[in-house]
Amino acid sequence: MKKSFSFFVIFGILAILLISGCAQQQPTGNQTPVQTTSVQPASEQPTIRLSAGNYIVDDKGKTLYFFTKDLKGDSNCSGECLNKWPVFYQEKISVSPGLNVPDFGTITRNEGNKQTTFKGWPLYYFSGDVSPGDIKGEGVGNVWFVARPDYAVLIADKEKMKFIVDSDGHTLYKFTKDIPGVSNCKGNCLKAWPVFYSENIVVPSMINASDFGVITNSEGSKQTTYKQMPLYYYVNDAIRGDTNGDNVSNVWFIVEPNQVAAVSATTIQSPVATSSALAIKVTSFPSSAYGDTIITIRWEVSGGNPGNISNTAILWDYKSGGAIISDYSKSTVIQTGKTLQQFSAEVNIPASGTLYFRAHAIVDGTDVFSQEYQILVNVQTSGY
Repeated sequence: MKKSFSFFVIFGILAILLISGCAQQQPTGNQTPVQTTSVQPASEQPTIRLSAGNYIVDDKGKTLYFFTKDLKGDSNCSGECLNKWPVFYQEKISVSPGLNVPDFGTITRNEGNKQTTFKGWPLYYFSGDVSPGDIKGEGVGNVWFVARPDYAVLIADKEKMKFIVDSDGHTLYKFTKDIPGVSNCKGNCLKAWPVFYSENIVVPSMINASDFGVITNSEGSKQTTYKQMPLYYYVNDAIRGDTNGDNVSNVWFIVEPNQVAAVSATTIQSPVATSSALAIKVTSFPSSAYGDTIITIRWEVSGGNPGNISNTAILWDYKSGGAIISDYSKSTVIQTGKTLQQFSAEVNIPASGTLYFRAHAIVDGTDVFSQEYQILVNVQTSGY
């Protein structure tokens, strides 16, 4: 009996040791799944992001657009219009740096489909954009323009009136008692007609950024002007798209934009064609160079009669960005000026591989890009 009892005790101890040994080995077998899970978030891409030209694109780099007739936040593109301008809709929104999720919303269209909005403006694609990075819809018919987060003013259509609004769709006004560069609205007048001011003026290509300026009014506040006339809001405009201040006392009026000629969707070829003959051309660069050296790239920006170049730079990386501008993660120091002007930049190339680059400029608020170029990097070798 004692022998039998001792046998079971020894067997039990061995069983416990065996189970314990197996349990200690289990973490080794789980290492791979844990690592895979930890790297998954890094591979996730935002559903909406900013291109290098600072316009809004989807996760595949396709450009998104606004429609001037959507002033009130509902879509006025239907039927045949949707064949050229398909709606953009994303149920779950994640964004890249430079964008804010609360700026995006959703509307239900008349036919029952949903559409994503940005700051109240419904978003669309353009059927003429073949490749990611294309912005061939910019300026089409003077009613379509690329979606950007930094517009100061936009063009709106309402009841056969075309006028200027801020980025949120609030109407701007002019006062006929003002004179160029001087505001004559003071005291209680400013309570009913608050000033409009934007530090940076970014506009669609259908109007000229150079027509806007800044003054300091009699109250010491800065105020944006259009063609030298100060711009105002109206306190009784409750929601976007309201134009209650138009023709008040026969001295307050909406501001009609001085537009360039309309561009046909069948003839537009590039962002250059949307307004004046803007162009950017790379004039000099080496086709190959030794690694770990500094090379010089030269380019020329023209058009705009003359146009204001708010910035121009070389966008580059060690892999091809192709048509997706935002894949060029590096850039030269931003330069400014007026067209026609030539620029140059020095780039420190890698030890080996290939450097890809495109020239970029913003002229009168319009993005202009050159084609993609490449520089073959030769490996340095030692010898006699």
